[in-house]
Amino acid sequence: MRLQQRWALGITLCLFGAACGSSSTSSSTAKPADTNGANSSVVTTERVTTTVVGPTSTAPSQRKSVLAYFLMNEKLHVVGRIVDTPDPTAAVKALLAGPSSEEAAAGMVTLIPQGTELLGVTVTGHEVRVDLTGVFGSGGGSMSVLGRLAQMVFTLTQFDGIDTVRFSLDGAPITQITGEGVGVDGVTRATFTDMAPLVLLEHPYHDETVSQPIRIAGRSNTFEATVYYEVLGVGGAKLLEGYVMATAGTGEWGTFDARLANLPAGTKGPLQLRVFDRSAETGEPVSVSEVRINL
Repeated sequence: MRLQQRWALGITLCLFGAACGSSSTSSSTAKPADTNGANSSVVTTERVTTTVVGPTSTAPSQRKSVLAYFLMNEKLHVVGRIVDTPDPTAAVKALLAGPSSEEAAAGMVTLIPQGTELLGVTVTGHEVRVDLTGVFGSGGGSMSVLGRLAQMVFTLTQFDGIDTVRFSLDGAPITQITGEGVGVDGVTRATFTDMAPLVLLEHPYHDETVSQPIRIAGRSNTFEATVYYEVLGVGGAKLLEGYVMATAGTGEWGTFDARLANLPAGTKGPLQLRVFDRSAETGEPVSVSEVRINL
């Protein structure tokens, strides 16, 4: 996407509008590493098995939720799902279950063909292979194919230590999918950057219960790697605003991960969190991602 076009893009994720505010600095940190496991293990859920071979890492043990990536306005959007075991198998199952009725009413869709089932997930080092029934590779034009692949790749690579995805259909490894001839022989998030909004908020997700200091994290491609944020209280009162720095920007994709300053004493209940870029021409918020969180 040309940089000139990028400034005209204002994507509002969820149901809220964007508001602008002044900025103040906040610290930005690299994505914290999670626990590493050196031994092979097998986690079985019903008929689906997640096999882990060699060193890799997954979400922290205290985490009891996974992310599923759907689409809104043809761009990826994150939702959270509470699970018993937060691993790649649970994440793919949550993805295949599709958006909730509330999420669908908000405009979220999945491009994964109905009837797709998960047969297995195998993690080897930094790579994961997902085995799906053949219906996953059926039908649709290029947008449908790219969308379903992006959903699956982003969902599987949410776990630290996993960055590459390979696909099998009905147990047979594949290198291309459908008549569109899209290559799937070792794909990463970078393969599907066009499917992501310029600010993709991954933590916290909509309706997540959080504690202070609030952590915000995600991917971005913003002017000078700056990601702005606002936290709003009841009635839209602005409780906190500022910006964090991503690892890259101005035409290059980066990540951001930071803890915000504490909110005013006594703050609790539902809040609105916005992260966004600003228009180079007007300073107005663009590429807005907004979620409701519970403190």
